[in-house]
Amino acid sequence: MTTSPSSSDAPWKGISVTLELDRYQPEDLMETVSMWRASKRAAFPYVAVIQQYTLENDIAYFRDSLAARCEVWLARRDGQLGGMLALDGRLIDQLFVAVEAQRTGVGTALVRKAMERSPEGLVLFTFRKNLPARAFYEKHGFTIVRFGVSAPPENEPDVEYCRSPQRDLPAHSDGSTEKG
Repeated sequence: MTTSPSSSDAPWKGISVTLELDRYQPEDLMETVSMWRASKRAAFPYVAVIQQYTLENDIAYFRDSLAARCEVWLARRDGQLGGMLALDGRLIDQLFVAVEAQRTGVGTALVRKAMERSPEGLVLFTFRKNLPARAFYEKHGFTIVRFGVSAPPENEPDVEYCRSPQRDLPAHSDGSTEKG
């Protein structure tokens, strides 16, 4: 039995439409935090503290920390938010893709944006248990630097990755365009 995608899945599954990358604006706060929160909670069921954060905690952290110190980019398809990148110099502080938009080119477009904005190379950390993210980053030319443990409050085993500037990704195949 096949089902048609829900209206929230429509821009992400099936027919490809243009992906747009725009800079985060304060009026994007609630939509961005909602997507980011759902994605990280789905990705990290094993990190109790992430599951315990309230919506108010996440709003305050995003607004007062991430948006204040990072260059934040949003990926949209057909006007619907599908992912976000928070870049702090060379550090990919956050890269999350909406659950329904995963495996549709959104993450690749956000990595390309990070490479464009930080041509000297990139660094990021992810949890060791986050095997889908680790496979994604390795596929996109990131290499393991070291294993460690994330800072409190998570205190979760993690992996540091880097990507040297001379590595190129394959040519765009997802119809992405970038604005901003």
